[in-house]
Amino acid sequence: MHETTRRAIARLLFVLFCALPTGMTAALILLISTPWYADHRRAALETELAKRLGLGVTIEAVEHPSPGTTRLVGLTLHEPETRAEVGRVRLVTWTEVDAKTVIWLSQPELRSEHLDGVWRIIHDRFLCQPELTDHPVRVAADALTIHSRTGAATLRYVDAWLRPGDRRVEAMIQCVPAGRRDDAPIHVTVIRDRSGKVAATDWTLQTGDLALPCSPLADYLPVMKQLGPEATFTGTLRWKLSTEGWTIDLGGSRFDEIELSDLLHNVPHRLTGRAAVRFERAQIDPGKAVDVSGTLIAGGGYVGWSLIRAAGTQLGFDFAPPGEKDIRDLEYDRIALRFDLFGPQLSLTGICHQMRGFEYLTPGVVVAAGGRGLVGSGGEPQSWASLVRTFWQDGRETLPASGQSAWLMSWLPAPRMIPPAPSAPPRITGTTTPAGGPLIQAP
Repeated sequence: MHETTRRAIARLLFVLFCALPTGMTAALILLISTPWYADHRRAALETELAKRLGLGVTIEAVEHPSPGTTRLVGLTLHEPETRAEVGRVRLVTWTEVDAKTVIWLSQPELRSEHLDGVWRIIHDRFLCQPELTDHPVRVAADALTIHSRTGAATLRYVDAWLRPGDRRVEAMIQCVPAGRRDDAPIHVTVIRDRSGKVAATDWTLQTGDLALPCSPLADYLPVMKQLGPEATFTGTLRWKLSTEGWTIDLGGSRFDEIELSDLLHNVPHRLTGRAAVRFERAQIDPGKAVDVSGTLIAGGGYVGWSLIRAAGTQLGFDFAPPGEKDIRDLEYDRIALRFDLFGPQLSLTGICHQMRGFEYLTPGVVVAAGGRGLVGSGGEPQSWASLVRTFWQDGRETLPASGQSAWLMSWLPAPRMIPPAPSAPPRITGTTTPAGGPLIQAP
């Protein structure tokens, strides 16, 4: 081959296998470093995440600090139509290591009124997708803050693990509320079971001795808002969800610092004070089966005589009538009763005599004031509909349809057609308390 030809071939090979690849690499590096390309990749990732999550996604910047690691700066989730903010995360770091996914969230924030969107992401678009839960995933956050109209709550050291199994996937979450001990975290377990004909999700919340504030859920669950801004939950909650419905079990749990004026703010009777509710059993299968028992204890408030009279008419409570002076509201020292609800049958029993400082009262006293028992109940079985009627005007024979009672009626089995208890004069004994007042003889 002629020398000129060899030189031409050498130059061609140099261009094809050295100069051209080097130029293309340099051009690609320049292209990737341009703001246009960064905006294109960010927009593509926003679109992909929006399709996956079902929410609008906005990202300020996307970074790749190392192979297999993606960092999202300024992630914001919002409703697609209203653009209302659902939540935001200052920094998201996503790493794939040895067929495991590790996600770190820095300072995430959620809005309580949009927790249903977060629920859809976790449950419907993640746990219910087998192809997304076929390998272990760990999610950690340094401080998760939930905002609501009644305030904000921060959970420190949130740590979650996803472990796939045979026909099921299990997620475990641990977190510590701000200002609480680090050695007593809250535990949440979520199990998605696909082994049966109908897939079901089992949620278990265990707070241990920690009192979990209810206010962060006030905008998501209206019933939590009605408990008052200082209400807390302690104990275990079990919730099973499937396409056939849901069931809940609150046995052994309790609610404290319930503000009665907030709970009954739309009821035409006055009742104020702070209350605590303890559940011994609390199994609810809405519309099918109910088994609830426990105690309600309140103190330091006022109760309207209209409510006392309604309880006498509808529930058959005994009560000592007011004196000659027309008293609209009664300042009470203690309200204490035991409730047992099994199916449509309800019984209410006064237990003031079991409270410290009120041992001198006879069994059956529901309301104690001025050193004597004023309202009593011996626990005669009745329909739960009588309790609902008690909180509305006397004499109403049909159950009121309102926001305050509709959710209760949707949970409980249909009541038996039992007419309201007839009015009867209160039975007062001649026994006196240490303060000199008469005691009610409960039936």
